[in-house]
Amino acid sequence: MVRSSRRRPAGFTLIELLTVIAIIGILAALIFPTVGKVRETAQRTVDANNLREIVKAAQIYAADNNDRLPDPQQIAAQNPAPVAGGAGVFLWAGILAQRGILSDPTFYFAKNDPLFDGAYPAAIVTPENRAVLDPGFTTNRVLAFEFVGGLRMSDGPNVPVAFTRGLLPGGTWSAERGVYRDAGGHIAFLGGNVQFYPNTAEAANQLTLNNGRKGSSLLQALPYSSNAASNPRVYATPPAGLGSPSGTPAERAT
Repeated sequence: MVRSSRRRPAGFTLIELLTVIAIIGILAALIFPTVGKVRETAQRTVDANNLREIVKAAQIYAADNNDRLPDPQQIAAQNPAPVAGGAGVFLWAGILAQRGILSDPTFYFAKNDPLFDGAYPAAIVTPENRAVLDPGFTTNRVLAFEFVGGLRMSDGPNVPVAFTRGLLPGGTWSAERGVYRDAGGHIAFLGGNVQFYPNTAEAANQLTLNNGRKGSSLLQALPYSSNAASNPRVYATPPAGLGSPSGTPAERAT
């Protein structure tokens, strides 16, 4: 006598499907934040490299300019100005592009920046007239970095040259203005090194001030002179932390 056997229908039962979906949901909850964190860290590395290349370009400019790094105040005072058509902060980048040292506008923006719309400008200076800033670079643009104008190569390796936008006088980054919100930011120094400073009490007191002590104010880490006209200034597009379009002057360390 031949017995008939029943085969189980192919496929999953409802309980099995729900179990698989639950497992996938749990894995996704674990993996997605990690992936996002990796991407964020990778982009910060790109930003640090861009900042490092910007400082290198400024040092190349200094080699042909009596050891003076870009100084928007000095550029605007020339007649005729070597590059014009925008506020001082844009002149800092514009002079490097005008000299053919660094002409790529993407170096001045960060993908993680909440104030960046994802559309890069086509140029820093207009292709038809390299002495004029391109409107696409200056109109309604918020740069990812703030820049120090008026430095010399002899000012010392611990002097800041440029940094992530949003740094406040107390050494922390603004949640509203910062490229990485209040997570921290990069500072690039005249010696060529770029360091990331998280918002911690320890990191806020690692700058060498102009009196040789440690402190948190980047404005006090710049060379200071009693002659206000000769002091470096910090340039930035608003909303910034320390800088301004026309430049915020260095301060005496207290």
